[in-house]
Amino acid sequence: MSDLAGSSHPVNTYRNFPTRLGRPILPAFPALTAIGQAIARQWFSFLLAGLVLLWYAPSVQFGLIWDDPLWYQQGAGRSFWELLTSLSTYQFYRPLAIWLNQQLVSPDGVVNVALAHLIQIGAHTAVLLITVPLLQMMGFREWQARLTALLLAVHPFAYQAVAWQAPQQPLATMFVLLSALTAAHFAQSGRRWLLALSLATYVAGLFFQESVLPFAFVFPWLAWTRRQAGAQRRLALWPLLHLALALAFALVWLQVPRADGITGVRFQPIVLGYLLQALAFPLAAGIASAGTSWPLGVQIGLYLGLGVLLALALQRARQGRVALFSGLWIAAGILPVWMGLSWEYVQVGSRLAYPALLGIAALWGGCAASLLEARRKPSRQLLGALVLVVLMGVSLVQWRSFERLYQVGTRHLAHAVSAMSLDPERHTLWVNFPDRIELRSRPYPLGFWGLTLAPVVQDMSDYALAATGQHANTRSIAHFATGADDREAWPYQVDMRGEDTQGDPLYAALDWADAVYITDYLPDGSLRLRHVGSLSQSVPSRVLASFGGRLQLADAEIIQGPGAPTPIRVRLTWRATDLMALGDTIFVHLLTDQGQYITGCDGDSLGELWPLSAWTPASTVHDEREIATSDLPTGRYMVTVGAYNRETGTRYPATQANGLPVYNDEYVIAFLDITAP
Repeated sequence: MSDLAGSSHPVNTYRNFPTRLGRPILPAFPALTAIGQAIARQWFSFLLAGLVLLWYAPSVQFGLIWDDPLWYQQGAGRSFWELLTSLSTYQFYRPLAIWLNQQLVSPDGVVNVALAHLIQIGAHTAVLLITVPLLQMMGFREWQARLTALLLAVHPFAYQAVAWQAPQQPLATMFVLLSALTAAHFAQSGRRWLLALSLATYVAGLFFQESVLPFAFVFPWLAWTRRQAGAQRRLALWPLLHLALALAFALVWLQVPRADGITGVRFQPIVLGYLLQALAFPLAAGIASAGTSWPLGVQIGLYLGLGVLLALALQRARQGRVALFSGLWIAAGILPVWMGLSWEYVQVGSRLAYPALLGIAALWGGCAASLLEARRKPSRQLLGALVLVVLMGVSLVQWRSFERLYQVGTRHLAHAVSAMSLDPERHTLWVNFPDRIELRSRPYPLGFWGLTLAPVVQDMSDYALAATGQHANTRSIAHFATGADDREAWPYQVDMRGEDTQGDPLYAALDWADAVYITDYLPDGSLRLRHVGSLSQSVPSRVLASFGGRLQLADAEIIQGPGAPTPIRVRLTWRATDLMALGDTIFVHLLTDQGQYITGCDGDSLGELWPLSAWTPASTVHDEREIATSDLPTGRYMVTVGAYNRETGTRYPATQANGLPVYNDEYVIAFLDITAP
């Protein structure tokens, strides 16, 4: 061991890291030695990258969320110069963002959603990896910079910005940090190509998203920091170039055409309060249930007060420069949103706070690092550790809540897209499909906290087009009575696509559809698409049984899954030969082979949306139902169907096709052999 320690091989002396990791494992493996040394030097960067992958890798499977899928094709067929000069954009002047989105769309209109998610994750990772060296060049101590990046990695307000495929805030922030980092190296080395690269990166950020503009303050800050460090004896003028670019872009941005009603001079207090929740997120999370009834001014005062306390704590620790920089960064991130966007737009957009999160993380991370570095003061170190644990704990709990919600919603949307792709030409009716889903236990007092999945203003067929390149014919309605109890007990609160539809409008929608799907809200928090059938004008070629001389069963099919836990699906084809009475309905029963009743699914057709009294002799009804078979003992069972009136409880007489009566007025459509698991 002494020979190894005294050898000429390089020994890792990176502070606060085990020294043996960087030593050669065996002299015969210099490549492994080099890898070990690289990991030892950059272990915190590996930690950050791994944390982001762990945090956000599932979002690659989330698919297309919320945004108009056709927005990705905005400016299609235009050159990049035309995007810069002659495109009337959807909401904002962001030509580089529009260009990037175009690259994600194939010629047949399919959006590469997985790549879009990977870009978001990659941008967030780049932001974190740049943060540590940049802050150190700006005067932050090592662990202040590291904890800032760590808290930025997992901040709850970052989740929507990274897990949703569309937000531009991570990429815009990445451009700012890249421009600042290259400017910092220029200020240190004087190499002009670095200044040119910094200017080019800043211009790219401006044309990607206008939120980059206020961060022009960073460049004078860098020049001042270098002058304070003695690197320059006179004030540098190069930051004026960045300021000139910011001013020129502001003039251009004010002149270009944009959609009306999106931006304007607002300064709404509630928008400020919403954004400041990101500054005081542990406090806001603590008062989430009670804070909704607190006056807005009280909430804003609390959030600002906590920010001031953090800044004063840094000042007392002789870190006033860190506190000032953090405050300026927060202001630069919040000001454009507070100034230009309405509450209706902001309340669903925690991503809008993303540009300010580095400053927020710097306040918290700086304070925690100062406490942890307080030598000979165990009480302060314990307090710093407690602060860090609370911050990470709040972030972890909320991240898990958001992830589960996003998984539930996006899987359901993916199933809907798959159903539409089965037959793009058919008319598909979606009943009670979720528009947006919200956590019942709100994590913060202000705003919407959940997932805007498929807004009713967006046609469901657009999601099929973006995923498969095929159009579909769809409509969406809500029927509040269907599944009302299940939605009330569901772990999430839901707004459904469409208004409550009853009576003739409901029947017209059902008559239009070739396939009707109902969304079921299950007790475990998941969603399920259930195909309940359709209507047609075709005349059945046979009759299996007749009920009361006015209702005919033309066909019956059983789909049985493997094993008892899988429900059996019953497909029935009916035709009425005369008008049915009010209260008439259908029953489907599961009996033992001895005729003992086990379970059933009585009710109107098409998921109880189409009562028999609404049937017309011209329509053929294809009705699908499910019978649960869990917990059934092994044995032989039979499935029977019939009709009765709810008011009288009397069954309609059943006869076979040959006219012979059916025992007990319930027609046996199949025998099943069920094996218990």
